[in-house]
Amino acid sequence: MNKDNETMALRICDWKYGKNWVYSITYDEALADLHRFAIPHHEEFGIPGHVEVVGQQIGEIRNIGTSSFNGYRHMNGAELKDLLARGWGVGNHGWSHHFIRPDMVDQEIRLSRDVIEQAIGAPVLLYCAPNGIENVSDYVLDACRQLGYLGAMSITDGVNAASDELYYLNRTPLHESYEEPFYSAYDPFRHILLAQEARGWIIDYCHCPLEQAVHPNKDCSEAQLRLRLQTIIEEGGDQVWCAVPEEVISYHLCRRHAVVETVAATAREQRYRIRYEALPTRVERRELTFEVEVPAAWCNYPRVWVNGVPQSASVVRPRLLRTTVEVEDGTELLFRPLTS
Repeated sequence: MNKDNETMALRICDWKYGKNWVYSITYDEALADLHRFAIPHHEEFGIPGHVEVVGQQIGEIRNIGTSSFNGYRHMNGAELKDLLARGWGVGNHGWSHHFIRPDMVDQEIRLSRDVIEQAIGAPVLLYCAPNGIENVSDYVLDACRQLGYLGAMSITDGVNAASDELYYLNRTPLHESYEEPFYSAYDPFRHILLAQEARGWIIDYCHCPLEQAVHPNKDCSEAQLRLRLQTIIEEGGDQVWCAVPEEVISYHLCRRHAVVETVAATAREQRYRIRYEALPTRVERRELTFEVEVPAAWCNYPRVWVNGVPQSASVVRPRLLRTTVEVEDGTELLFRPLTS
């Protein structure tokens, strides 16, 4: 037996592109001033953002209880579509931004999503709880599952792992300071080392950073936002995947529901078939990153054939190839030397 055959194996990477850790950032309320104070910095550093929309206040002047942001305008449909065109994401932040009782679930989870989808002309796949963990009760999350949401976010100040529950994603307050139980202060390096060491996923949370934070427990300043984004890029380098939560969740789900079948593993070729078991139908982005051990000679001009069509692979280290491909149910991957 060829010694190289003993190490032949295909695996799916924890994160897309084989990155070590992941960064996302979310803006609750989707206020129009983001176009002035936040989006230019996202464009500067190439990091996409994500806004959480209150369904009944699209395009309206905010008027919710005693909110620190009352008087500021929520984005309208055209402004939200502009964000989508920039690679951002849009989530449902409830209909009223109030505590969700059982009798309010349909309005807060279904109606609000439907109104947002109509405004932006695109599916809304993520629920972001207003007012923190009080709105991720079992009956709320059950409704999210039944209505086809792919995930849900709250505020727990943790780093997410590749194996975590997708309907209770952690977000980290990106604020000047934060009240109990976190008692935290602004730190542009917050959780980066933990994410690097644990191969985790940071999701930052803020509202609408202005020249000065509207409230120290609600936001950071524009300058602090820019420093945070700059620090993510400088510390992350080519090891951080900056993505909207929907793309990360879709990758999670594809990875979890994928089954790899070995069709052939010989000295001349490795052939695999990928199928999905019970993958949610609302997962639209179906891409996976694979790594495979191969004989050293196969790393010269590395290629992978996807359903018979060649595309490039990259050499991670001697005898290890990596490739990111679009995977549908039954997709076949073939690895072999270029001159086989």
